[in-house]
Amino acid sequence: MPLFLSGASSSARETATEIFIYSNLGVMALFSQFFQSKGFSSVEIGILMAVTPILSVIANPFWFKRSRKRGGALVMGTLSIVSAITVWGVFLTPTFETSLIAMSLFAFFAVSIVPISESVVVPSLRSKGKRFNMARAFGTVGYSATALISGIALRAGFVMIFIIASVSLLTAAAVSRAYPSKRMLGRSESERNSTPLPVEFYLLVLAGVASITVGAFGSTFLPLLTSEMGYDLSSVGFSFSLMALSEVPFLLFAEKIIDRIGNTRLLLVGIFATGLRWFLTSIAPSFPVFLLFQALHGINYIVVYYSVTNFIHKNFEENKATRALTIYWMSTMGLSYLLGSVMGGVLIRAFGIRRMYTIAGISGMVMAAFSSLLFAALRKRGRFTNR
Repeated sequence: MPLFLSGASSSARETATEIFIYSNLGVMALFSQFFQSKGFSSVEIGILMAVTPILSVIANPFWFKRSRKRGGALVMGTLSIVSAITVWGVFLTPTFETSLIAMSLFAFFAVSIVPISESVVVPSLRSKGKRFNMARAFGTVGYSATALISGIALRAGFVMIFIIASVSLLTAAAVSRAYPSKRMLGRSESERNSTPLPVEFYLLVLAGVASITVGAFGSTFLPLLTSEMGYDLSSVGFSFSLMALSEVPFLLFAEKIIDRIGNTRLLLVGIFATGLRWFLTSIAPSFPVFLLFQALHGINYIVVYYSVTNFIHKNFEENKATRALTIYWMSTMGLSYLLGSVMGGVLIRAFGIRRMYTIAGISGMVMAAFSSLLFAALRKRGRFTNR
């Protein structure tokens, strides 16, 4: 492993970690397009894409427990290596039933790579006096570049995205070896007797879940929408690449933006923008305009994600932050993507894909207005203090 990755003051290893764990997500975003090429229905695609969020509810607590005992870096490396192998089962299985089994095996390991890795990256950066937002910005760049390359590589066959996935995962495993091995064999007294989390946290998570559900629906079925609109096969890769790049400006100024407008207002902006994006996408008259609307992603998921996680890190001590982050990841990556994938597939079959994007967009904007009124009412009663 190059020496610069293990440097005490450098953030190279943390940046490299973010690049390659999100590169893998950039490939996984194209799985629905791969399943569509196999001839699966929208409902079957929704079920297959829902495997990951379902297993996140089981896998994340399981692997976080192993991380506490064996060290996060070791678990991160193990998950990456096993995922690089099991992803090929998804490619090789020919039927819906066998694909479901292969996705389940792969997802049990892959779903926890980002949470476990970031549980290593954030403390490592803090110990060096560095901020997470810059490293996370490089993760977005990694996602964008991989989505773009994968979208173009699809012209040579879907096997290319699985090759790229394996390379990303194995590189992440190699980077994990640059971290010192740390184990936490026990739990402190404060962890065993921690006080309940405040109601503000649960309200922020609930609003985040609603927004990310709408966002998950839109991202999961984007390949079906582009096909319905008659766009080129590579259009999905271009879309995901632009979506990821659009996050970078926010990440560069995230701390200043939050200091100015607060976590709650930022969250409401993210919820409203998510709905607006899918509503506009459903009525896009051409592919250039369609791509332009995808740039709104830069104030969608990343804004919702950052507003909630920033609230956690700034308001909770270590033991509460760990509990809160576990609840947040399980809720958003589990419940949100489960509802967005499965329910979305059923509704598309009933109402049609373009109409469902319109409905999802309107729903997101309505949720933003409702959340705004709810937060304001609770703040007047003194039950909600976060701005």
